Amino acid sequence: MNEKNTTPRTGFEKIIEFFNENLEISHPIAIAEVVEKTGFSWSFVKNTLSKLKEEYDGFFFEKSGNTWLIWKDRNHIIKKLDNTCSRFLVDDE
Repeated sequence: MNEKNTTPRTGFEKIIEFFNENLEISHPIAIAEVVEKTGFSWSFVKNTLSKLKEEYDGFFFEKSGNTWLIWKDRNHIIKKLDNTCSRFLVDDE
């Protein structure tokens, strides 16, 4: 039997899925394009991106002129890992 998971997905999960499935590696797009393709509001998308930037690796967004750009540097963005060897690296600050 093929049973589909019918649990409703959150907007956050839908945004992650959008990036993993639709965003090309190292190909920036504007937040406005994400808003258009997902149907979410601009403020919701920007707030979600802020959360993604803090909690996930492989994902970037920054302002360029009057436009916010988004891109990824790997096939799938992944949740940051706390226990990796990088915790032993010394900051040069």
